[in-house]
Amino acid sequence: EDHLEFAFGGRSYKAQLDEAVKKTKKFCAVTVDERELPSSAGGVKVVWCQHDFGFIGGSLGCAEGEKLCRAFEHATRARLPIVVACRTGGARMQEGTMSLMQMAKVSVAVDAHRRAALPFVSVLEDPTYGGVSASFAMQADVRVALPKARIGFAGPDVILNTMFAMDQDKYDAACPADFQSAEYC
Repeated sequence: EDHLEFAFGGRSYKAQLDEAVKKTKKFCAVTVDERELPSSAGGVKVVWCQHDFGFIGGSLGCAEGEKLCRAFEHATRARLPIVVACRTGGARMQEGTMSLMQMAKVSVAVDAHRRAALPFVSVLEDPTYGGVSASFAMQADVRVALPKARIGFAGPDVILNTMFAMDQDKYDAACPADFQSAEYC
């Protein structure tokens, strides 16, 4: 839902959602299924969650938060490991604080899964930014990243603007060239 009646660049949030659905043939930036991963002892069944960057930057909104929570709850009930492949710009600004609440909501489900002594693996793809990296992506028991994946709370342009008042020289002096890369993290 468009609680804020958000518009950016002359496009409403509803128009952005409609375009994302048309482009991806999905109604949400997160897909969930059960998969069997190969192992030396046969196969290991897992709950697999995947952010689709093609759907509004793989961002975390209310629908995605609900889907991830239900995935963790299912994995906990079924006593299955869970893998979340993150490729996202973070929490969805078009939903304001409602999207930020999803960070806490999913984190509670992660904690319940952990208390059940079940494994959680996050795969940090390029990029993994914002509220996702600030919450559940980094709460995993095991975090693996794709080579050269960009990982952080805010992207370089946001940091340059907010922390360095658009002074590129100060940013370059403070932030190494590989800053926010998988290798640096």
